[in-house]
Amino acid sequence: MRTWFPLVIVVALVSLGLWFTESPPEQLLGKRPTQQQHNRAADLIIRDARTRHYSIDGDLAYEVDAKRITFFQFARRDRADLTEPRMMFYQGDDTKWRTESRSGVAYDNGQKVVLEGDVSVMELPQPGITLRTPKIEIRPREEFAETDKVVTIADGPNLTTGKGLRADLKKDKVEILSDVESRYEIR
Repeated sequence: MRTWFPLVIVVALVSLGLWFTESPPEQLLGKRPTQQQHNRAADLIIRDARTRHYSIDGDLAYEVDAKRITFFQFARRDRADLTEPRMMFYQGDDTKWRTESRSGVAYDNGQKVVLEGDVSVMELPQPGITLRTPKIEIRPREEFAETDKVVTIADGPNLTTGKGLRADLKKDKVEILSDVESRYEIR
């Protein structure tokens, strides 16, 4: 019996130590989080998420895939933090545009989505144009994108760069706002 007693004590101490290190001091003291702390907490976390959004006519308009979506509900608005989001826009039954980035934030039930980190917007089917920028704001329901950052547009070997962009994805219209430089290769 004596040989087990030290082992039980060691296991109990290790368990107690882990519990103390994993528990915030507020919980140990019986304190409840403040309203401000409670408001900052995520309401929902979804891993490997895929959402589909339809037009008023019932046609698939766009879909969003993300490695992780962390949803926050605040008093006046909501926000969803997106990890590695991908958006696919449809026109009829065909895919027309695809976006990819490292992260993003969707506001007001997806009315506005801000993508950041190696953002690419590709026209489908490839080969089509590919836009690259560090940050872009997309209004998915309007199929409209804009940024005030530097943008590079590649169309095969041809490159156009500039600062600022407005893109009407529905009409396939892309406008670079300033400092436009282009390089074309003759085939």
